[in-house]
Amino acid sequence: MGSKNKLKRFRENETFQNVVQPNRDELTNGKFPLKGKWNETFFKNNAPLVLELGCGKGEYSVGLAKKFPDKNFIGIDIKGARFWRGAKTAQEENMNNVAFLRAQIELIDFAFAENEVDEIWITFPDPQ
Repeated sequence: MGSKNKLKRFRENETFQNVVQPNRDELTNGKFPLKGKWNETFFKNNAPLVLELGCGKGEYSVGLAKKFPDKNFIGIDIKGARFWRGAKTAQEENMNNVAFLRAQIELIDFAFAENEVDEIWITFPDPQ
């Protein structure tokens, strides 16, 4: 992917209501507003919360959200230009049970409260 496409996708991600892109300080300062409140504040329901770590293009997060509309899904990846595809598809299809979080996996403890997450999926882990 060319750098122009990547920059375009980064800009477009900023317009998607289903993408959350906190910077490192916003996550680690102890004041991340969605921690412990994803269902209440973001999804506005009390459905089980499922994470997909290293979601890549987001096709599994979107597919699982379609298959299980009674659950909320969050695809997490550090590469926003990569999960742009899933975020765009979910936005175009008005899916309200899937979101994408741009963050380093080692920081997810700062994004979610204890016992907030019901399932974690790692479908194709990066061997690095």
